Amino acid sequence: MTFFNNVNAQKIFTSDINNFWTAYDSIQKVNNNKSEILESLFLSKKTQGLNAFMQIKKFDKDDYLTAFEKYPKFWNSIKPNTFIDAKKIKTINKALTKLKKLYPNDSKGNIYYTIGTLKSGGTTNNEDLLLGIEKIVGNENTIVSEFENENLQKMFQFSKTTTIEQVTIHEFVHTFQKDGEINVLSKAIKEGSCDFIAELTLNKKFNSHYIDYGFKNYEQIKLQFKSEMFSQNFGNWFYNSDVSKNPDLGYFVGYVISKKYYENSKDKKKAIKDIIELDFNNELDVLQLLEKSKYFDEKINVEQIKSKYKENQPKVLKILEFENGHQNVKSDIKQIQIVFSKPMNENISINFSKNGKEHFPLKKIVGLDETKTILSLETIELKTDTEYDFYITDRGTKSKDGFTFVEQEYKITFKTEKK
Repeated sequence: MTFFNNVNAQKIFTSDINNFWTAYDSIQKVNNNKSEILESLFLSKKTQGLNAFMQIKKFDKDDYLTAFEKYPKFWNSIKPNTFIDAKKIKTINKALTKLKKLYPNDSKGNIYYTIGTLKSGGTTNNEDLLLGIEKIVGNENTIVSEFENENLQKMFQFSKTTTIEQVTIHEFVHTFQKDGEINVLSKAIKEGSCDFIAELTLNKKFNSHYIDYGFKNYEQIKLQFKSEMFSQNFGNWFYNSDVSKNPDLGYFVGYVISKKYYENSKDKKKAIKDIIELDFNNELDVLQLLEKSKYFDEKINVEQIKSKYKENQPKVLKILEFENGHQNVKSDIKQIQIVFSKPMNENISINFSKNGKEHFPLKKIVGLDETKTILSLETIELKTDTEYDFYITDRGTKSKDGFTFVEQEYKITFKTEKK
């Protein structure tokens, strides 16, 4: 089915959903020819949006058949939630019309509601919005026990309050935004502004766990955000439901900043344009919007905040067995102990250097000591007169109090003694 919105010449497609369930239900009744049924009843009729979605997110017919086989309870439990009725479409069209008044645009972007293979909840394709609603519309009644992946098991734990209408407008606003984000502050405004504009166009409070929690803990979150906003520490603020009881608080901060900027602007239409067209890769532009929002009571001292953040980032103090770069290390050592400047999380990222696996001296990561400041690594049988090296990287390497490792790649290198 296709719903037309004559005001902005956009179309909303839902036909993939009905075709999907026709195929799925037919497949449940047979033992053979499942691939042919899926092709004839669903994939041969797919919209341009689903076709693009499958190419961008790299899934195909085999992925569908595998997902059907592995997660039958999930599919049966989520089915009732996936149908998007005319009332919801009318609400979305009304919001799109209002968006066009608030932010005049000539977008011809279509909205495609599709069902994928749990690879993605959605993406943009030029002006079009592609949504994989099997990752969006679940709730507490959706069965997730079949999933091996912890993130999939938890994907609906906070989704019962957010509606498909809100998600749609949020994601559609992304089609107008510039790519990239230079820091946590930039990403917060990029994501949170979409929530705010969805609220404005739907004329309804944006419901989400992070907004409710955010307002209840407003000053505490503001203080924490201030210390990290110029960092790349995205994992503390976004997509962190696997490690945080109160995830995605970056969305909340960005929502508040955008709302305050709008409320403090005399020209509301210009304010919306400023927010949507912000250059998220330009730290100065992002900072100016923050300051005009008056989110913080005081003027922001960028260098002071950056300097203080860097002071808190964990670094390597020393290696117990030898000095880094030493050219005469005993070849019979069995371990390397690395001392960090502060207690660390267990998940420390170690990788080969650019010299490759043949110069990698490690057999396994033993782990941190009781103080969480000394990491023990078991070595392989080291050869004499050989250069070895490896990196500690900032990918997931954090202190216990959540600060990312100070170096993107910290190289540990040494050469063993000659015999």
